[in-house]
Amino acid sequence: MQDTNKTNNKKRNGILIFFIILIFLSIIGYLFYYYLYGQFYESTDDAYVKQNIVYVTPQVSGVIDEVNINTAQYVKYKEQIGHIDSKDIEIAFKNSKNNLAQSVRDIKELHKQKDKAKALISLRKIQVDKAESDFKRNQILFSNKAISKEVYDNFKYALEEAKENLNIAKKNYLSIKVLLKGENIYNNPQIKKAVLALEKAYINLKRCDILSPKSGIVAKKNFSVGSHVNPQTIIAAIVPKMGFWVDANFKETKLKNIRIGQSVKLYSDVYGKNIVFHGKVVGILPGTGSAFSLLPAQNATGNWIKIVQRVPVRISLDQKELQKHPLQVGNSMEVYVDTHIRNKKRLKKVKVQKLNFKTNLYKDALKNAKKIAEEIIKKNL
Repeated sequence: MQDTNKTNNKKRNGILIFFIILIFLSIIGYLFYYYLYGQFYESTDDAYVKQNIVYVTPQVSGVIDEVNINTAQYVKYKEQIGHIDSKDIEIAFKNSKNNLAQSVRDIKELHKQKDKAKALISLRKIQVDKAESDFKRNQILFSNKAISKEVYDNFKYALEEAKENLNIAKKNYLSIKVLLKGENIYNNPQIKKAVLALEKAYINLKRCDILSPKSGIVAKKNFSVGSHVNPQTIIAAIVPKMGFWVDANFKETKLKNIRIGQSVKLYSDVYGKNIVFHGKVVGILPGTGSAFSLLPAQNATGNWIKIVQRVPVRISLDQKELQKHPLQVGNSMEVYVDTHIRNKKRLKKVKVQKLNFKTNLYKDALKNAKKIAEEIIKKNL
């Protein structure tokens, strides 16, 4: 019996020693792991894929009479995704062309009137010279009592009338000249106004074609045939294929060693641990998420509970990796930041790459409108 108890005690002691050694080795292993690896990495699973979503809004009001897209469809830049009924705008455009043509003809007629008014001034000057010569000659005769006062007064009135007619002709010429504003018809205010009206009508006509401002996948479609839209209506949302990034929300206690420029490894819930995405820390937002919320927490009431806040850290992604393994907006990510490089400031002034996000769907519309206006002007001159 005693032998059995001794044997059991030895077994228990052996097991206890084994567990003590195992715990000791685990502690040693963890310390090695922490000092060689763990202390240089910060991680979070509170991270999500972001992208600049392109919202499509019509630039003229009207009723949709054509829809060419559906949700989840890929569209190209400048591809027509819909059309607004353009009958009224077509009429306005034709009317603007007619108004420009009539304005050119009116200016052309004014030039003719200007030439006539100038010729009339020359004629009135001749008449004034003749009336003045007759008056001076008869003034001598009247001083010598060779003619009556009645005859003398007639020549005097004739001179005054000739001068008044000359003044009227000059005023008429100046008024026509003011309307013309010089010889160049393109500088005429009336023509400029008509040209601007034509350009606006033509651009509005082109804007009836609703075009995609960026290549990407249609994430949302909010219009259909028969629906009325206006420039304040968001009718579609398009997500470009490239340009994704990740906003990782780190606890403020983990921000101490995170620096801009550090390399990052990321894993997506979509692909699992088999696919590794690589990125870099490009920015740390200057406030916590709660600070920028619509209704930020007010901690001055006295009923205060300390809560560790999270700060968004922006991480760029390798665009080549995204081409092989596409991501969607809102995908969850696991983020591991390599903090070996700590000799930089945590918050520093950095040159952030400018967002090259622009579109110019109707850049040729104004150029084409100017050509149409010039053709109408030349045709009616």
